[in-house]
Amino acid sequence: MLAQLRKSAVVRKSVALVQQIPRAVSYCLATPSEYRRRPPTVCNSFPKSGTHLLAQILQAFPCVVDYGRFVASMPSITFREARKRTLLSKISSTVPGELIRAHLFYDPEFARLLERRNAVHVFIYRDPRDVVISEAHYLTHMNRWHRLHRYFRKLTSEDARISFSILGATGARFPYDYPDVGRRFKRYEGWLDDGNVFAVRFEELVSEQRRAVVARMAAFYAERSALDWDADEIVERAVSSIDPKKAHTYRKGEAGGWRQVLTESHREAIKSVAGDLLIRLGYEQDFNW
Repeated sequence: MLAQLRKSAVVRKSVALVQQIPRAVSYCLATPSEYRRRPPTVCNSFPKSGTHLLAQILQAFPCVVDYGRFVASMPSITFREARKRTLLSKISSTVPGELIRAHLFYDPEFARLLERRNAVHVFIYRDPRDVVISEAHYLTHMNRWHRLHRYFRKLTSEDARISFSILGATGARFPYDYPDVGRRFKRYEGWLDDGNVFAVRFEELVSEQRRAVVARMAAFYAERSALDWDADEIVERAVSSIDPKKAHTYRKGEAGGWRQVLTESHREAIKSVAGDLLIRLGYEQDFNW
């Protein structure tokens, strides 16, 4: 029953709406010293890279409060890029200790404002080959409110849907901005070079490395807060909180599944649009995979 409620978009949005009341009160009472003591935490991701998995970890950090806000450069309900001033306003209205989930494109103005807000910004990304498989499934079967849902549903095979996720829509008459996966990631890539961002791979959080990675993440948070807390206890709590099955978008939550799913045609398509990206991200050393 609880699992079904978590997967209900109506329930999630209703809860988030109610939570805006205490958030508004917190915003009115916020002071600069509170932002220094309890920094906002931004859980940013390239779509289908583990947003909810990362949020589980960050919620275990001290004084982090989840008011259910999600800031997206391309909201799924419209799938039009949001105005910069709208996004700046949303970032500016962040309250001390607030956890914000986000699909936020890189922009120097966003970066500067987050720095001024003393935000703890964590960006998670994933092997694009697994992303396209996850996205094809999600937009076909799990999110009927997304503007691309009907386009994925029209395709008659999983292979065709994965190809669509890889190559995007190239026709001039297509009404939405949905380029290939390489160009979609390019919009986020600047966060990887931002010294104020903790970048983490999804694969690290579902591997035996997770404790060490979470410990580094906790240290990153501690450097930006004025809280007195037991790091070992927090890391233990954060690692114990990892449970991909609790996420409403959960499918398999594994790394490297692309090896069993992608056809030779899919692999060649990814090499053509994101082969260099895979090398830059460290997933491959060359095109021979």
